[in-house]
This record gives sequence, C-alpha cells and structure tokens, in this order.
Amino acid sequence: MTEVFYYAEANIACMLILGLVLVKINQGIDRQISTIVIRRMIWIMMGYFLSDAVWALFEGDVFPVNESGMYIITIIPYGFIVGCSFCWFIYCELLQQNKNIVTARSLIRSSIPMLAAIIMIIFGSFRGYVFYFDENGTLKYGPLYAIFLLIPTGYMLYSSAKGFYRAYTQERYLDNSLYFVVGIFPILPLVCGALQSIFLTTPIMCYGATLSVLIVYLTSIENLVSMDSLTQVNNRHQMQRYLMRKMKAPSPGLSLYLMIIDVDHFKEINDTYGHVEGDKALVRVATAMKEACQAHRNRFFVSRYGGDEFIIIAETEYKGEVNWLSDKIRSSVRILNEKAGAPYNLSVCVGIAEYDFASPVPIPSLIARADTDLYHMKHARNE
Repeated sequence: MTEVFYYAEANIACMLILGLVLVKINQGIDRQISTIVIRRMIWIMMGYFLSDAVWALFEGDVFPVNESGMYIITIIPYGFIVGCSFCWFIYCELLQQNKNIVTARSLIRSSIPMLAAIIMIIFGSFRGYVFYFDENGTLKYGPLYAIFLLIPTGYMLYSSAKGFYRAYTQERYLDNSLYFVVGIFPILPLVCGALQSIFLTTPIMCYGATLSVLIVYLTSIENLVSMDSLTQVNNRHQMQRYLMRKMKAPSPGLSLYLMIIDVDHFKEINDTYGHVEGDKALVRVATAMKEACQAHRNRFFVSRYGGDEFIIIAETEYKGEVNWLSDKIRSSVRILNEKAGAPYNLSVCVGIAEYDFASPVPIPSLIARADTDLYHMKHARNE
C-alpha cells in the first residue's frame, strides 16, 4: 500500500512542477504557435500524471472499482500518452519552420496515426487485444500492445531524427542547442516508459517526462535571450561566445574571418520614412545575410552587433570565398529591397578582418580591424 501512495504522490509532484512551468510560459510575452503547442502538450502531460496517479490508487485497491471501470481508468493514461507524442511532433515541426503543419489538411493527415491509436486502445482493450486483466486482477499486455506503442514512439523518434539532423546542419548557432535537445528529448520518456511497463508500481515515467520538459523549457529560454528579436539572428552576446570558442579552437584547414556589415544611410531611412520602415530594412539585410550563408551553414555565423551593424564569423579555406560572400550579401540586399517595393535604395558596406592564430588579439581589436576596412570601403565608394 505504501508503494501505491508513493507512486501517486510522485505523479502529483511532477504535475505540480509542470504546472509551475506552465505559469511561467503563460507569463511570458512569446505567443508563437510553437509556444501554444508546447503549452497544450504540458496540459496533456499533466493530465497523464493525474490519471496515472488515479490509476495507481484504484489498481492498488485503495478505492473499489469494477472491471469495466478499471479498463476505463487504464485506457485514459494511454490516451494522454498518444496526445503528448502528437503535440511534441507538431511542436518539433514548427521549430523547424514547417508552418504548413498547422494547416487543416496537414493536421488531419498527421493526426491519423493518433486517432488510430486511440481507437485501438479503446476498442481493443475491452477485447483483450491491447491489454487485459487476468483472474487475479493483474494487468497483462495483449498481442496489439506493441503495435499500439509504435504510434507514439514513431511520432517521437521521427521528431528526434529530424532534430539531430537540424542540429548539425542549421546555420543559426543559437538553434543548434535547441535542436540537439529536440533530438535527445524522446530518449528519457521512451527509456523510462519501457522501464515503467516492467515495473508498474515504480514512478519512473513521470520523472523522465518531467525532466525532459524542463530541459526543453530551459533551452528555449536560453535561445530567446540569445536571439535578436527583430531580425531573428544571433545577438551580440551570442556572437562573442561563438567567436571566443572559435579563437580557442581553430578548425583544421580553415581561416577565421570577421565580417562587419553596415547599412548605408540608415539614419536617413529612419528620419525620412520612420522607424517602422527602418526596422523592415534591417530585417531585409538580415534575410539577405542568412540567404547568402546558406551554401555553408556550419561555417558562417550570422549575428546583429547593434543598431544597423551586423557581424558574420566566417571559416573559409581562402579569402576569395569571404569576398564572394560580401558581394553576394550586397547583391541580395538590393534584390530583396526591390522585391519589397521600398521607396528608397538599400545598400550595405562590408569590412573584413582575418584572425591570426599565431598573433592572437582580443575580440574588440579584431572588430576594430574590420571596422577600419569598412571605413576604407565607404571612403572608396564616396570618392
């Protein structure tokens, strides 16, 4: 009987922890669709913990229940598990910029396995296909139990595989840690779930699931404070962290360059057309930089340094590649501005400085070198 109460208390404790996370999310200013989805997933997971605690109390004969009632009480937690895995799948797709996943057609198509699992657990359990209770009232698994588990497991493993892939191919440094967490997220719930199915009265699943959600939440918060909210690129602090790491650990066969990008006549754009239009100009410049860096995602780090200045940390085999990137950015800025129909010309200047590993200098000195090169470029264009 003590084990039963401990099991129920553990689930309730985990539910309260997730409740605190939910309160913090609701207090935040982030109202993206992905945030709404993760919030719903936490609600469903809290429902699972509560229903699992109730199941333990009835299964342990703390409260009396007939056979049909016990089947219903056992089915409900499984339904919550399927719902959690589906929400996690949607959340991961949104993180990876798949906005189409929330269209009616995509939602219906992707929810088919979830609906099939729910139908299976409801109708299959009463017939003993998924699970059943023997003459002693002990829970036993039926022939379709493994097939049923494949559905929530499939959602999570698919998301995990895409998360790991993006972690090693995404051009935005700040996203890498989040994608890596997305990749490892299913490991704890799946391992704990497997152990839970063996040790039914030991609260393993709730601990693993709660820890996974906490890791995702903390990583998301870290990413939010490391990203420039306007241009959606890395901010100055994140750039300094990245550059410091690259200065200490050079990549074999690659040289390290710092490129500083400055928007021409940005004050005039702000003064003439307003700050809203100025913000749009900065977003176009950031978009042009990201598009230009797509060719070698892991070797170019895009960040906003402040105001109308951006910095790219580039690792290349030769300087010609950096010069090509500089020309590509200037060209992309002009094209994007023309497509937007902006009532002004938008252009940028680029200053470049190579980091000498044999004669290391601090970050401000490297930026000053690139700034000097930027000044010479502006001066040459004005002549």
